[in-house]
Amino acid sequence: MVLNSESPAFTPAPETLGEVETGERAEITGFRMVEELGDFLIRLQEVGFLVGEQVEVIGKAPIGKDPISVRVKDAVYAMRRDDANLILVKSVGRA
Repeated sequence: MVLNSESPAFTPAPETLGEVETGERAEITGFRMVEELGDFLIRLQEVGFLVGEQVEVIGKAPIGKDPISVRVKDAVYAMRRDDANLILVKSVGRA
């Protein structure tokens, strides 16, 4: 069986942390570069959001799915989906 983007069972791989489903793990591959990101990117890196680090989405708010809860190492952070969409990831699988 071949799955393509037109197959009903096709689910594209997440490209940003904001697209990762609850219970899924992903590896950080980079960050979107926007002018306003400077201080925010430094803060993310200070708390452990580093390239190569694995993250897990452990929850999403029921209405609007914002904010999301993300585990990095032994810490859990809540972040807005817009901020999570600045973090580029590749899927690792289920937690």
